[in-house]
Amino acid sequence: MSHRRRRPPDPYDQCVIRPTRSLRPLLPLVALALVAGGCGTSGSADQPSTASARLQRQGDAPSGQSRDASPTPQSGVESSPSSAPTRTAPTRTATARPSRSGRQAIAPSGNARPAALEAHLLAAEDMPDMTPGTEGGWTVGDTGPETSGGVGACQKTSLQTIGAVSAVRRTYVDPQDENGRAATQVVARFADAKSAWRAREVLRSWREDCEAEVGPMRDVDVVSGAGEHYRATYGATPRRARTADLGIVAHGAYLCLVEITAPSADYPDHRAPARAAVRRISRTFA
Repeated sequence: MSHRRRRPPDPYDQCVIRPTRSLRPLLPLVALALVAGGCGTSGSADQPSTASARLQRQGDAPSGQSRDASPTPQSGVESSPSSAPTRTAPTRTATARPSRSGRQAIAPSGNARPAALEAHLLAAEDMPDMTPGTEGGWTVGDTGPETSGGVGACQKTSLQTIGAVSAVRRTYVDPQDENGRAATQVVARFADAKSAWRAREVLRSWREDCEAEVGPMRDVDVVSGAGEHYRATYGATPRRARTADLGIVAHGAYLCLVEITAPSADYPDHRAPARAAVRRISRTFA
């Protein structure tokens, strides 16, 4: 048996990779392709890089605003829409407005102030007398809230009993008179004009049902609202009989009464002082 010596392998049988000079120029291109493809960067491939995100924010910035600076929220206002401040509507308060005559009109709600009611009360020098040429003999006796009693012989209750919101009463006296002549005026305000109209109808019904001797209801020409008056005579005996001229002024939610009374023996037959008083009261509403 012959022994053969194994010969050493040829150089081309060894798995040795020898770089060639022809591949060296391609290495920078391969590295650039790897960088462009995302090789060697951290994070997910689906997320944009920091540079691309900055460019995207700069593209979304509105004109006139710096692209590098993010919008800063104003002081006192949070950026979250859910925490935006709530605006509260201002509360309106009903106030009195001056009328053409310079007086303050009554607020549409609530009780009328006594000062507003007293603006329609006649002064002592404006209250007409029963006899011509004797103007100015009256003086104010008392001014205050309406009492429970009525004005005149036909009124059964006060105006507040039949719906007035508030009312004031003024009395007039003549210190030099010995016969007991007197005058009274009441100014009342109702909730609205309809309520005042109903109270006026009540006064008319009381006149028709009055136990005193009453004359016809006569209209009075006034500058504002509506006016009327009538005469009544009452008393237990002719010697104690008294005559009164009673006037009514209606203006919106207001209702005014005025009465001028004296002993029947001293009362002129063709004199109607309440008619003149109604005209003067109506001017206070103009």
